[in-house]
Amino acid sequence: MFFARRRPHGSLVALLRDNADFRRLFCASALSLTGDWFTFVALSSFVYRHTGSPGWTALLFAVNSLPGVVLLPLIGPLTDRFDRQRLRIACDLGAIIPVAGLLVAFHIQSVPLALGCLAGLSIAAAIASPIPEAALPNLVTSRELSLAQTALGSLYSAGLLVGAGLGGVVSAAWGPSVTLVIDGATFAVSALLIRRIRQPLAKTIANGRIRVRADTAELWTFVRRMPVVSAFLWLTVGLRLCYGMVGLLPVYALDRFHVGDAGVGALYLAQGLGAVLGPFLGRRLVAGSMRRRLNAAGAALALFGLGYLALAQVTALGPGMAAALIGHIGVGACAILAVNGLQLATPDHIRGRVMVLVFGISSAFQGVSSLAVAPLAASIGMPDTTRLLAALAIVCAVVWTIGVTRTGRAGKHVEPDMAHEDTPDLAH
Repeated sequence: MFFARRRPHGSLVALLRDNADFRRLFCASALSLTGDWFTFVALSSFVYRHTGSPGWTALLFAVNSLPGVVLLPLIGPLTDRFDRQRLRIACDLGAIIPVAGLLVAFHIQSVPLALGCLAGLSIAAAIASPIPEAALPNLVTSRELSLAQTALGSLYSAGLLVGAGLGGVVSAAWGPSVTLVIDGATFAVSALLIRRIRQPLAKTIANGRIRVRADTAELWTFVRRMPVVSAFLWLTVGLRLCYGMVGLLPVYALDRFHVGDAGVGALYLAQGLGAVLGPFLGRRLVAGSMRRRLNAAGAALALFGLGYLALAQVTALGPGMAAALIGHIGVGACAILAVNGLQLATPDHIRGRVMVLVFGISSAFQGVSSLAVAPLAASIGMPDTTRLLAALAIVCAVVWTIGVTRTGRAGKHVEPDMAHEDTPDLAH
């Protein structure tokens, strides 16, 4: 093994070709996320067919989001104080157990068991998902970080694009059990790829002792002292508070457009394509400026709301896909600009806790939003529920942008994009 100074890469292809550890992390994340969406498409159809309720379908997003929030004070210190590589491998292998449970649930036609297994997957994901974001600055140079995070962040959407699209086709052609087998296999391959990463995923491991109260206090002190961090966390709150309406997409396909499982996959396909494009478009707009990053992120949240306002008006699959595409360009840009801004403003020793916090905020508010969608859809109908949350997204975007602008004029929030030059210029 030897070390050589590596020049920054201007393209994702070059970065993937020359940085083997980043390539392994990227491929592992891509596989597990794609498999997850295979499962989610099959599970959405399973629950809707066995309950006949849009509220139960939207509830899936809550079950997928909330369980990990309960463990948030523990997960943050885990990510900073334990070997991130071993922790991620354990999560990938452990996730195979609830996937096997879903196979049983589908076989015995048990919705409660299926929801319980989904909660188990949610806990594994809550621990595993922040690890790549926390580790990424240790695998690439500071100048490559924006490109690498844009690519890594878009994987959630790419997994949705490929996994949901193919998941609908596979589920319709061969049945939901096949999608679950594929999901289990992706977790196993992901664990193998993570195992082969050679560079450490953390600069140092403080110690193996978790001090929940002290670690949490240190985190909140850091957040209070860094207004740019607070701003991006509040943006995440606004985005996820409105995100529950996304849980209605399967119902639009099945109940309004009447296009079956393939239509569910098609809507998720449009959602995924938009969310893949969003991070790359957002990255081009900000061009290394934190001020432009903040402005673009607020505009992206408003675009999310506008896309779903359009979805509530249409009655056919084609226009519905276009509306979902537009809305999720906004989601993708907003989410990735926030995460990358947080990475740039956070040192490694606390980055794990910050990434877990943003994932926890996302899960908590997305879960609350999804829980609210269920009774709303039952009482005022699916289109009006979508309009209400879409309007809320636009209001949140306007209020947040005004707040950030006023803070910026006071000279309190704008930090340089290269806030931390402690990321390595060395590679194996």
